Parts: sequence; C-alpha cells; structure tokens
Amino acid sequence: MRGRLIRQSWPVGLRLAAQMRDHTPVPNLRRAALDRRTLLRGGAASLALPWLDAMLPAMTRAPRAKPRAVFVFAPNGMDMDRWRVRGEGRAAELGPTLAPLRPFASRLTVFEGLEIRGGRPLGDGPGDHARAVASFLTCAHPRKTGGADLRAGVSIDQEIARRLGGGEPFRSLELGMERGRSAGICDSGYSCAYSNNVSWSAPDRPVAKETDPRQVFARMFGDPGSLLDEEQRRAERGRQRSILDLVRADARSLRRELGAADRRKLAQYLESIRDLEQRLKQADRERAEVLAEVPEGLLDAGQTHTKRLQLMYELIALALSTEQTRVVTLMLGNGGSNRSYRFLGVPEGHHTLSHHGKIEEKQEKIGRIDRYLVEQLASFSARLRDEQSGEHDLLHDTMVLYGSGISDGNRHSHSDLPVLLLGEGGGAVTGRGLVETGERVPMANLYLSMMEAMGVRSERFADSTEPLALR
Repeated sequence: MRGRLIRQSWPVGLRLAAQMRDHTPVPNLRRAALDRRTLLRGGAASLALPWLDAMLPAMTRAPRAKPRAVFVFAPNGMDMDRWRVRGEGRAAELGPTLAPLRPFASRLTVFEGLEIRGGRPLGDGPGDHARAVASFLTCAHPRKTGGADLRAGVSIDQEIARRLGGGEPFRSLELGMERGRSAGICDSGYSCAYSNNVSWSAPDRPVAKETDPRQVFARMFGDPGSLLDEEQRRAERGRQRSILDLVRADARSLRRELGAADRRKLAQYLESIRDLEQRLKQADRERAEVLAEVPEGLLDAGQTHTKRLQLMYELIALALSTEQTRVVTLMLGNGGSNRSYRFLGVPEGHHTLSHHGKIEEKQEKIGRIDRYLVEQLASFSARLRDEQSGEHDLLHDTMVLYGSGISDGNRHSHSDLPVLLLGEGGGAVTGRGLVETGERVPMANLYLSMMEAMGVRSERFADSTEPLALR
C-alpha cells in the first residue's frame, strides 16, 4: 500500500487576524509551511527530509538552530610532535597531522593540557588502553574486572541525550569501525566491554555500537529487502532495490508543492541517498572479496576500510541534517586496536607501532595513520559545511569533538591529550585556534561546557571543576 506524506499546516488565519488588529498591511503569503518532521513514506520505509525553505512559515525568521554533538574517538594516542599546533591563539599554525583541517582553521579549537585522570592506573597496574576508552567520555576510572561487575560512569553523550528528552527518532547513535568481543578480557584484566565502548548509559551499562553501515542505514531509513518474503527474494535476486523506489510516490507529490530552490535541494538529497545505497552495495561486494582472501582475524586490506569510514561519516551527516538524532559517537577503533593500514604503506599493526620506543621510522608511520584519520575528519567537516541548515550550514549547528584517551602511545600518558573541537554548536562556540588550558585540567571541564552549549544545564560533570570557555 502506497505511503502517505505526513505534514502539518501553519495557522495562516491566526496570523492574518493578528495583522488586522494591528492595522498592518498584509503581504502576499505563500502556502502553508511544511512541517519540519515531514516524512516520505512507502511500505515499511520512511525517509526524513533535510531543511527546506518551505519549512519556514511566511513572515517568520528561521528557527533557532538545534545544536548537535558528534564525539569521535581515535585509539592508541598520536605522534604528538606531528599533532602539535605552533604559535598562539587564532594565529597558531597547524602541524603536519592537523594540516588537512586548515580550510576550517577559523572554526577550529585545539586544546592543550587536558587530562582524564580516570584513565591513569590509580593503583590498578596495566590496562591503559581499556581505561583510555572507558574513561574517554565518562572521565571515570573503570573498575578492574573481567566479569559482569562492570563499573565506569555515565558518558557525556548519554547524559546530553537523556537530558534533551529524546524528541528525535533516535535519542543517540553509537557507531564504530571495529566490532570486538562483548565478553572476556581484552586488556590486562579489564573486560572487553571497557575496550570496545565509549558510550555508557549507566556506570554498569555500556551502549553497544553498530559497526555495519548497512545496518545503520536500515535502522535510520528502513530496509527495502525486509518487505520481501523468501520466495520473492529468490525471484528478485539481482534486482537493484532502493528505498527511493518505495517513497517515489510521496517524493513526486511533495515536489509539486515546492519552489525551484527546494526542488533542487530535494533532488540533491534523494541523489545522495541513491549514491549512499550504491556505495553500500559496492562496499559489500569489496568486503566479501577481501574476506575471501584474508584469514579470519586479520584486518581490512585495500581501500575497503576507507570506504566504510566514509559511509559512516555520510550516515552521520544524514542523521544530523534530517534531525534523526542530535548526539552521535563514532569509534575509529577499539582500545589497543591493531588494525593494519597497508594502503598507507603501513603493514604493521597500529597498536604495535604505538610502542615506538622513539624510533623515528615507527613514529613517522604513526604520523601517517594520524594524518589519514584527520583527512577523513576534514572530508566529513566539508560535508557538514556544504549542507544548508536554516540560515547556516550544518557545521555551524554542530560541535565535532575529536581526540584520544591517550597522548603518547609509547608512554601510555593520559595527560595533555590530543583533543580538538570543530564547528559552532549553533552559535555557542567560536574557533579559538590553540587554547593552552594549563597542566592537568580535567577533560570534564570541556564536556561541562559542551553540555551547556547543547542547552543542558548542570553544575558538574564527572570530576569537572569549572566550565571551559568555548568562545
């Protein structure tokens, strides 16, 4: 059965009555505004829309931006010499690792001096990679256990999502590039739950991440294949089936009601969905070919990893632009990830290289990995910059925090962490270039400020002492 386009009319009559009472001239009014939460529907699939001019009622200003937050975790620390920013404040010059972010220099803040005390041993001995993950967004010291008696803290993403009230379809999205085990011991007596999850809804409850882009897509938009029974699947084998096939009638109906600019934007949006579907199919084929040749347990070869990461970033951009959620976490790797980046000329495992012993060749290879990950972040930032959201672009409405729970992987240091913030968070943030916070300033201070930027008021988060200035 064909889906039905859902929308809500603007109360034009009330606005006209108010103008007549005020004896003000009545301008030409366009048709009723399109509801921001309009969905294109078809069968079990639904497609949220990005911001369109038609969603703005006549005689009104664009609504105040709803800030979004994206938290990106990178494993194993960085080569800090290549990460460093040279200079002071907004005049600071980005080093080799952060150079891909130069187009966003005016919208970027790099922090020096932040510490997560909860990542330190505090008498528990080895296990820094597990602690680096579990404490990254919680700032809590995880209980050393390999059993079910987990104890960390509530992560900043989940605290924000809970306090915002869940008005969006998804209160939050938790994504990652590596699955990892959910049970057992992964790091020196620490449960794998600590190494594999940055997001915690309660001190004893990690939030599982989704690592398959296709599953993320199906969760957000619906799975066209789920509408077929097994007999139909066999009959339809080889057919390219798209979510756009299901919502085509609604899209055609909506297009007739839009102005020229909105029609172009709708066409571009639908084309991006089509492109994403095709990229997902291509990634599936390439991954199958890789796994057929690589022994189980080894990591991705070729460009498969890059394409999967780009798919994840594209899904995040779509989720933010269509207000599926306002809070996202992305793990680029699990704690102690030993992924090999052969396509960068780095056949060694990432974690193995991080114990570089100050050997320049190993440090240079770590620098290659660090820069590659920042290049992908820069591409994601460009995607947000190019997406219009009301009066601003989507990067203006978003805060993207990127960093690691370890600075120098060779020393397993949890102080002076590599951390940066991109975007304006709806106007609450201004790019400050380099910010030297001082020694051992709690990372929780930054999180407390990000909570406030998201509209969540709190006296304290974890071991915070005061908010960190974001402007």
